[in-house]
Amino acid sequence: MTKKALIYFNLLVLIFLNLGRTQAQEFNVLPLLDSVKHKFNKVNDYTADIKIKVNVTFIKIPVKDGKLYFKKPDKIKLVSKGFAMLPKRGLNFTFNELFEKKYSAIFMKNEIINKINTYVVKIISLDESADILLATIWIDRKTQTIRKIDAVSKSNGNFVTLFDYPAKANPFDLPSQLTFTFEVTKATLPLGVTGDFGGEKPKVKDNKPQKATLSITYANYIVNKGIADSFFKEEKAK
Repeated sequence: MTKKALIYFNLLVLIFLNLGRTQAQEFNVLPLLDSVKHKFNKVNDYTADIKIKVNVTFIKIPVKDGKLYFKKPDKIKLVSKGFAMLPKRGLNFTFNELFEKKYSAIFMKNEIINKINTYVVKIISLDESADILLATIWIDRKTQTIRKIDAVSKSNGNFVTLFDYPAKANPFDLPSQLTFTFEVTKATLPLGVTGDFGGEKPKVKDNKPQKATLSITYANYIVNKGIADSFFKEEKAK
């Protein structure tokens, strides 16, 4: 991000702080966010069977099965052929990075999304090293789980994440499905990726960013059983 862009962003932060000041005084959002963070912090590691579906205009990609491994704070390993293109942020639903840097939080309003009553909270980064600059999160008023994130980041631009949870709650409030919307270009695709996917060749001639949607369905969670750090190290090509 350029210096000029950072100046504009900081001005935007000040505007949001001023607009949300009255509401923030009426509703103390910090205990709510502490509850959300506590849920994330209960998960030290997990393994899950996943089904991955990617929708993007310039390539047809079949649904893939895989196994996902996570270890706190940000170690991720996906075992499934042909998914080198996927952003790791889309695979990691814990979003600890929202809260690991210094931030300001403002309660904006109550809103119903998908028939669920939510608190809408805006999180503004106060740390220049943070990747997520600004995020709006929708928190289930009953379960205090995150239902939606709309964020602006340095590395992935704008992205939106939707969360679904099983009808029967699990002890860790882990989602049953995640839908991650982001921008991707043909240049983002690694060489030969269409062959890995078994999909068609790109149909567009330009390299303009296109909206892509990554949907992941999770099953058979194994939580907090311990995963060695060495498991996540990249294997060197022979």
